[in-house]
Amino acid sequence: MEALNTDLVCDAINTAMRELFLQIVYGRSQSAFSEEGLPVGAGLEDLGKGLRSQVGTMYGTLAKGPRYLEMAEGYVTGIALDKDDQIIGYQFVSLGKMTDFIKKGDDPNTAWEKAKGQYGRVDDAVKIIDPRKE
Repeated sequence: MEALNTDLVCDAINTAMRELFLQIVYGRSQSAFSEEGLPVGAGLEDLGKGLRSQVGTMYGTLAKGPRYLEMAEGYVTGIALDKDDQIIGYQFVSLGKMTDFIKKGDDPNTAWEKAKGQYGRVDDAVKIIDPRKE
């Protein structure tokens, strides 16, 4: 970060590349410069997709292996494993979308079903485990 305020960056790369680097570091995106784009400094929730502003909560142990608990998509409900017990995907419920469905009048069970999703090769899984129990 300190290098951004010195001429060292300019000496190392051309001005155009330095400006792109500054955009990334300070949270800008190309959409911030387009008509009606996101304002500079916009967060993930500003995209309006019901995603949460976090990368994820993951851990691993020798006894259980890796565990995904929460991802940007939402609360992980199942981890899809192949025949070698390798993770090939996960199921989740988007809590932001679920909350929006409930606010619009859906009952919680309907909202849960509408907010469910999956990532990866879940359909190819040999088994799906609950990351909080298995």
